[in-house]
Formats: sequence, C-alpha cells, structure tokens
Amino acid sequence: MPDRAFKIAVLGSASVPSDSIDGRQAYIVGRLIATEGCILLTGGCTGLPHAAVNGAASAGGLAVAISPARNVRDHESVYRYPLDSSVILFTGMGTKGRNIILIRSADACIFLRGGMGTLNEFTIAFNDMDTASAIGVLAGAGGLTNEIPTLVSLEPRTPRAHLIIDSDPQSILYEILLHLRTRQ
Repeated sequence: MPDRAFKIAVLGSASVPSDSIDGRQAYIVGRLIATEGCILLTGGCTGLPHAAVNGAASAGGLAVAISPARNVRDHESVYRYPLDSSVILFTGMGTKGRNIILIRSADACIFLRGGMGTLNEFTIAFNDMDTASAIGVLAGAGGLTNEIPTLVSLEPRTPRAHLIIDSDPQSILYEILLHLRTRQ
C-alpha cells in the first residue's frame, strides 16, 4: 500500500529573514518535505515558515498556510502575511487559535529557530500530539528553540508524540517519516 501524504508543519520565527542562514535552512527543510511527497503546513507568516513554503514550491510541493486572519484582506493588510502558499485556510482565530489548528492538523512538526510564538506552538504540540505523531526540534538553531531540550528535561511528563532533537534537518525529517510510516 503506498504512503499517504503526511502533513508536516514547519514552525519557527516569522521575524528571521528568509535570506539568512536560518532562512536557507528552512528553505531546504521545505524542499525536503516536498521531495518526500509530503504536504507542508505553516502558519502562513513571513520569515522561516515562508522560506519553507518557497522550498516546497521549488520542488513542486503543496504548501498549506493556516492563517490567523478571517479573510484574504486581513491576512494581507492586518497580519502583513504573504499570499503565495498553494492553499490558505482562514481561521479568524488570531495567532494563538491558529497555532492550535495548525498543530492539530499536522502529522508531525519540525521546529526551527524561534521565539515566544514558536515556544507556544511547541507547548501545544507537546501537550496535544498523539503517539502516531512526531515532533522534531532542530538543535542549535537559535532563539528559544535552543531551550526546548532543557524545558523538556524539567517537565515530569513526556510527550506522547515521538520527540526527535537533532542538529541535521534531513536526519530529523527521515526519522519523522520512519516513525510515521511504522505507525500508519
């Protein structure tokens, strides 16, 4: 039986320029996701998630943006988010509500460099994703994402999702896919 198209969310700082070293890494992650036949999910924002969208597009992949806005006008004028994802789904729930829908829609998440928003997304994934899911954290990527291993070690509960912390984005994706394929 052929693999279904897994939905992999890429989460990271919206304020990091897509032409930075981190942006180029996010681009590579998006491209890898597409070349593996998976669907890229993002928050529809700028920065690292948008760089991943560009990477997926370069490989002919599908990128779905989950927007906090109610419509195209708000997505573009209120949030100042790009409109070039393959599909944009409007939640009208603001960024925190959007984050819940984004995480719960994904089979797996990959966390790149990030700040408080990315930390919020990680806590949702940690608490909400199930054993058939996977969470990848790019070690050494910078920002608050670097603190995730410490935060996880302080938490008495372990995530139900398979947690992968690695400094190589390709290794993270391949371990995620291995986990997802054995769970389907």
